[in-house]
Amino acid sequence: MSTFLVTYTLDDSTESYNKISSRLKRYPNWAKLFARVWMIKTSHSSKKVRDELSDAIEGKGKIVVINITDSAWATYKIQGNILDWMKENI
Repeated sequence: MSTFLVTYTLDDSTESYNKISSRLKRYPNWAKLFARVWMIKTSHSSKKVRDELSDAIEGKGKIVVINITDSAWATYKIQGNILDWMKENI
């Protein structure tokens, strides 16, 4: 399993934000870091995640998926539950 940082920007209404949020929540292990920055843990490749998410927004935005498995990281003022998720999954 790999952990990915996913960020995106969308070109249209709230409808696309709801669609991509719903799609991200389908992954069994996820955390929402900021409004448009998520972390997910999955056996899928970065390309597969990108394709699944781009299908949800129907070409109405931009998406970046970065593998952060075993990466060094540091935080500042991040909520405890998110910090716990990061400790367990990155």
